[in-house]
Amino acid sequence: GRCILLSQQMSYAGSETAWQVRAALGGVLRRLRESLGRSLQEVGNAASVSPAFLSEVERGRKEISIEKLVAVSQALETTAADVYRELARELGAGEPTWAVAYEADPRAQLRRMAQSLDSETLRTVTSFTSFLAAAEPARPKRGVAFRPLPAPSHTRPRPR
Repeated sequence: GRCILLSQQMSYAGSETAWQVRAALGGVLRRLRESLGRSLQEVGNAASVSPAFLSEVERGRKEISIEKLVAVSQALETTAADVYRELARELGAGEPTWAVAYEADPRAQLRRMAQSLDSETLRTVTSFTSFLAAAEPARPKRGVAFRPLPAPSHTRPRPR
């Protein structure tokens, strides 16, 4: 079985820098390697990368190409998709917002979105929503009006 490795999430998802993403990716790779009890040398040899390069990647100091990430992932007995999924969790990503769009019921959409937020963020959203509701004057409701349909052609007067 595969174990899920968790670490402290970033406080504001979406505000990360390139360095933070590199460091988070390196942390994910290091935790996976250490959970298998494998050395830098063993994983590097299996992935055809040097242990020094792998160490630099794990410390967030070097970029890793997709090709090398796939090879390292395979050497760590996982997939690049699983590594990216763990990276997303590491960076604080919740459920994708587009996943809620398929709910037909707006209340169900709201429940699913609320479940993906931490309590502090949910409090902030609630406060801001209340502020907007109080600050915006109620709009007068407009009645529904219909334009009369033109008379059928056989009842219209003929032009002379």
